[in-house]
Amino acid sequence: MKVAVAGAGKVGRFLAEDLASGGHEVLLIEKNPSLVASIEAVVGVKCVAADACEVSSLHAIHLDEADVMVAVTGDDEDNLVISLLAKQEFAVPRAIARVNHPKNHWLFNE
Repeated sequence: MKVAVAGAGKVGRFLAEDLASGGHEVLLIEKNPSLVASIEAVVGVKCVAADACEVSSLHAIHLDEADVMVAVTGDDEDNLVISLLAKQEFAVPRAIARVNHPKNHWLFNE
């Protein structure tokens, strides 16, 4: 299964490593380009410097080929945008978004 993970913090890195060890093809997306090389070496999965909230960035990484999009940045609004873009613009079959603050839970309904 092809999985794109947006956000290379602790949660994103853990998910990427865990999914890759389970045999999945994982692409880790990190907005901060200075972190990408070090993360790729440590985590052991392909990592790209891109803004997952930008449609052009998602086109460049061929998000339409992904089976799952996981948005686990530290910002609820970004996670919402990323998951909506994945579902509506790129027809990714499954989008999963992290909710960091409980008061924002209502935003993430079907």
